[in-house]
Amino acid sequence: MAESLPEEILIDILLRVPAESLVRFKLVCKRWRSLISEPGFAKLHLQRLKAGDLIPRQRIFIGDDETIDFKTFDANEGCVAVPHKIKTIKSDGNNTNWWQIKGSCDGLVCFLVSGIFLIYNPTTREYRELPFSDFEEDCDLLDRNNESFYGIGYDPRSDDYKIVEGIQELFDHFWGAAIFSLKSGSWRRIYFPSEELEEIGFDVGGNGVYWKGALHWHVYGLWDETGILSLDLSEEKFHQVLLAPKVETDGQSRPCMNLGIHGTSLFIYSSYGNHVHTWITDEYGRGGSWTKWFSVDWTNWFSVNWTNRFSVDPNVSIPLVCTRSGKIIFLINRDQLILFNPEDNTYKDYPYKDYPYNDFSVEYAIYLETLISPYLF
Repeated sequence: MAESLPEEILIDILLRVPAESLVRFKLVCKRWRSLISEPGFAKLHLQRLKAGDLIPRQRIFIGDDETIDFKTFDANEGCVAVPHKIKTIKSDGNNTNWWQIKGSCDGLVCFLVSGIFLIYNPTTREYRELPFSDFEEDCDLLDRNNESFYGIGYDPRSDDYKIVEGIQELFDHFWGAAIFSLKSGSWRRIYFPSEELEEIGFDVGGNGVYWKGALHWHVYGLWDETGILSLDLSEEKFHQVLLAPKVETDGQSRPCMNLGIHGTSLFIYSSYGNHVHTWITDEYGRGGSWTKWFSVDWTNWFSVNWTNRFSVDPNVSIPLVCTRSGKIIFLINRDQLILFNPEDNTYKDYPYKDYPYNDFSVEYAIYLETLISPYLF
């Protein structure tokens, strides 16, 4: 029957199917495989996905080799992790190298593995290794005290995905980046005017969060001022778009710590002591404002659960995502996932790994289930 359906009707039906299922549907017949594999179909599927509720289609890529489905938390099924073993030029398939997660956009997760960038779609399991950029290595040869910043995002003007590897040296007024285009398959370098750096006055570092056509970083300036700095991927220019809120903790004004994405909104959080505070926004530009989202007090949880643990650091409380039912998934102390219910202040803990506490940071990315290919054919 499927073979007799007109193509436009079949496409309309398939566009309503989750990407994870469409990957399996490629095996139904050659016709379905051809339709689902078309880059145009992947774009239409992404557009339809973004027009609806994104939260059910979001996943967590955690550590260097596992993804976690939010629905398993909401359904009380426990923490169901799906392993990912990627054999690359720099890896033997056992992920023995140090995999650093540098961001995600439209289902593509960006890794840095032994100096090589790798773009991976966990849904289709398709990956692409990028050529070495030489940028950071060249900057190190200049004997600079560098601060690195990274990100992956979509440029709507050129219909292209861009990977950013940036270097900032505030004292020498050096500010540049290598940008890789998935469409052209090549790196190029850009340098930002020193006046632009001085005007903004913020120190940028770490991984950018993609939101509304730009990469965003939470940045620190002079006198403990903090703000949100964006890199417009079409203009390839920096802008200060929002000031960051502050929270009073233990009688002191504390800056926020980092950014995240909830559906189509940007959120920022502050984590000090046993308290986590978050704000959220849908607005853009300097006129935008933050709305208080939720606050959590972990005092009772830590006193019960961490009494006998060695080298406990209760300050590391990272809100990863909010599930469709309104529960919040936290990464605690780098090796523990917590599902918190703000309605009744209850929580369940899910050990992430079977090892004792180690002094390293588990990295993560929130990504969408899509069919977008790292190769823009």
